[in-house]
Amino acid sequence: MINKVSALSEIVQSFLSNWKQNNKVKSGLVFYYWPKVIGEQLKTKTEAVRFSNGILWIKTLDPSLAYNLTFFKKEILNKYQRYLGRKLVRDVRVTVGELSLDHDSGKTGKNSKEPNFQSSLPPALAQEVEQIADPDLRKVFIRFYHRHQTSKKRVEEGSLNP
Repeated sequence: MINKVSALSEIVQSFLSNWKQNNKVKSGLVFYYWPKVIGEQLKTKTEAVRFSNGILWIKTLDPSLAYNLTFFKKEILNKYQRYLGRKLVRDVRVTVGELSLDHDSGKTGKNSKEPNFQSSLPPALAQEVEQIADPDLRKVFIRFYHRHQTSKKRVEEGSLNP
């Protein structure tokens, strides 16, 4: 068997096209990009709570902010199109309610219980992953890769739950 080095984008596209849980990945990316779409000032005042059938549900504690966000739906949709392509997020609905976000969840340190999966990547893939500039996206991809590998092993072993 010859090992062929592929571009990271080809690997991701291959995973997405062959993976049965493709919708979960796409909805995960919608949630991942929300803070980047909404911006620094509003990311702690809003929360992407649900994504279903192309509709992204946003929650905010402030009724006036909810009202104002409705005027920026088109801009929000345009930003998502730049990040994720056309037709994934087709509409945005804004509701008022308690936020459940832990806004400090992006912090890592010695007390972080995040496993170091990067050391267990195949060498060629590890080199490609190192070139991902965004550390959060790198971490998400590595988690995605390992979950995919685990799912693949379960299918190969004949388990009913991939």
